[in-house]
Amino acid sequence: MKILKPLTAILLLLTSTQVALAQGQQIDKIIAIVDDSVVLSSELETRLEDVKLRFSDQTGQLPPDDVLREQILERLIIENIQVQLASRYGISPSDAQVNQAFSQMATSQGITPEALASEMESQGESISSVMRGIRRELTIQQMQQTAVNNRIEITEAEIDNFLRSTEGQFWQSSSLNLQHIQIGLSSDADPGEVASAQSTANSVIERLEAGESFETLAVQYSNAPNAMEGGNIGWRRSMEFPLEIREALENVSVGEYSEPVRSSGGIHIFKVIEQRGGVSQEQMVEQTKTRHILLMPNEIRNSEETRELAETLRQRVIEGEPFADLAAEYSEDFGNSLRGGDLGWVMPGQMVAPFEDQMEATEVGEVSPPVETQFGWHIILVEDRREQDMSDEILRNRAYGVLHNQRFPEELDLWLREIRGDAFVNVL
Repeated sequence: MKILKPLTAILLLLTSTQVALAQGQQIDKIIAIVDDSVVLSSELETRLEDVKLRFSDQTGQLPPDDVLREQILERLIIENIQVQLASRYGISPSDAQVNQAFSQMATSQGITPEALASEMESQGESISSVMRGIRRELTIQQMQQTAVNNRIEITEAEIDNFLRSTEGQFWQSSSLNLQHIQIGLSSDADPGEVASAQSTANSVIERLEAGESFETLAVQYSNAPNAMEGGNIGWRRSMEFPLEIREALENVSVGEYSEPVRSSGGIHIFKVIEQRGGVSQEQMVEQTKTRHILLMPNEIRNSEETRELAETLRQRVIEGEPFADLAAEYSEDFGNSLRGGDLGWVMPGQMVAPFEDQMEATEVGEVSPPVETQFGWHIILVEDRREQDMSDEILRNRAYGVLHNQRFPEELDLWLREIRGDAFVNVL
């Protein structure tokens, strides 16, 4: 725990006060010192107004202003700590990422980025202020991803247990877009009633085989609640059904229908309209054997200078220098730089999109032009490609992703508590 106020924050406090007094200006009051930075009263009031505006139709349900101010101030303090940590670790979103986030904001509102910018300006909002806010939010997100991902460890045994669990089995099952005909049976149906229902089901199958539409037969024969909609029941996971129905659906291809299957509710016939998800018996995937060199902008080398260095290293490889030697010397991906930048066999979806797009566009034996991601500038060597059955590995990677996403919120909360406790915070 730090026990002394950071010198930088104290100097900032004194300097800002003196300048404002000398100029006769109204002071934007400092309300908290956070390590080497401060939280200003204007930040708190702006955030408070934003919250009130967002919940303007629920004002009676919001806490009193003093309680809201306390909650918002704590949020600003934690954000401030994360931004400072990101600066120390050299984490900063690129201009391209900020622009993309703004474009996504516009798309979500059904307008173009230009139209959104114009609308904001007409309402008196500063676009530069909006972009600074987006950059700050992306910085915090990237800092959280970097810090929390390193805290989450998932073992092979945990993946095995998940895949065997009910949740894992449900997650592995495919989703089916289904139509359904149900020929109902009473709970105490006698053999005669069962035989009659089975006969009706057989007649339905014969008419289906003769080319009649499933929808028409559902309206005519089904006594399920969805009969008048042609038997459409929409998307359902196979694991949602009883075992006997699940087994009947396993061998039904898209566009085909099941044999009549008996359950406690009657006799059912299903047609599979579409299928998605699930894990097939064999999934052939093109893998790429890849090396890379990562260069990150820093305080003495901006993004453009970093790109130029990446281009220089690329040219040295083209002229004959070993890629692995340059990776060991220059790459700032320290996890694999000592292995000559070797990333091994990379599967689709394993890398961030800009990296993967450039990797796919690079021929075997070639070195890519510099490509920028949120981590910095990369040059990529594509050594080989192959087709590989990766069904088991894909399954395990997906299971890892599910477990990781389940643990992320809890680990994030623990990390935020830790950095809050380690920071020097003085609320004035």
